[in-house]
Amino acid sequence: MPSGRPARPQGGPPWWLIVVAAIAIVGGLFLWQRARTPVPTPPPAASAPAEEGGGAGQPQAPAPAAGADMGAVAGSAKPKYPLPGGEQAATALPAPEHSDGPILEALLGLASRSKLARFLNMQDFARRFVVTVDHLPRELIPTQLNAARPVPGKLVVAEEGDAVTLQPANFARYDAFVHFAESLDARKMVAVYLRFYPLLQSEYQAMGFPHGHFNDRVVEAIDDMLAAPEVTGPIRLVQPKVHYRYADPLLEKLSAGRKIMIRVGPANAARLKKVLRAIRAELVR
Repeated sequence: MPSGRPARPQGGPPWWLIVVAAIAIVGGLFLWQRARTPVPTPPPAASAPAEEGGGAGQPQAPAPAAGADMGAVAGSAKPKYPLPGGEQAATALPAPEHSDGPILEALLGLASRSKLARFLNMQDFARRFVVTVDHLPRELIPTQLNAARPVPGKLVVAEEGDAVTLQPANFARYDAFVHFAESLDARKMVAVYLRFYPLLQSEYQAMGFPHGHFNDRVVEAIDDMLAAPEVTGPIRLVQPKVHYRYADPLLEKLSAGRKIMIRVGPANAARLKKVLRAIRAELVR
């Protein structure tokens, strides 16, 4: 005798089993997709840059320091300081490893070959320029990748007991470089910069700033140097190892760019700031 329950259809699984199977399939696809999606990892912390004369072999561009300028690492969709007029290179640019020749040829329109060789490291110049600019607002510039050559001569100091003081005669060591910087036409310099900007931008992104804008960093470095304090009176130094350091911890904590402005002396710093303002005026319109 038939019961009051409806008969189960023959030949198919129950409805609840179909629902469970569908959930399992969707969940499996979700987990599989997550397994295939790469997880971004932050750039490694940079080791301490080598001091002058240190290190050997092929220098490598340092990674961004952990916790420093992470806003630049994150970047933004739009640059804070767009290129003037939206200018870009009109012709195809060489690969970085083949760019030294074209860059040198362009720079010869600004200064003679002998002057460029005296003050600049022209080998692998694009990468050196990017690394140097990026580290000016930081604590140190990696010596092996500095775009500028070391200033000849020894640091001029006066020692009286345990006190070591930087002497004004030391500022004269930078006179030739400051004169070289003043001799460069700001408008022509920016024209060369804009011509090779896509190459510089590519180098900057390869350093660990995939969403950053190198022109923003250039303006930031200029502004940082323009904000360097004017130190009056004797500058005390200490020599914990080989190299001198500022005895005043506030001076020692300054960025590499600001330390340069102090090291060249007040008169040379004023001349360099005039050059920097002229370049900034060409970049930010």
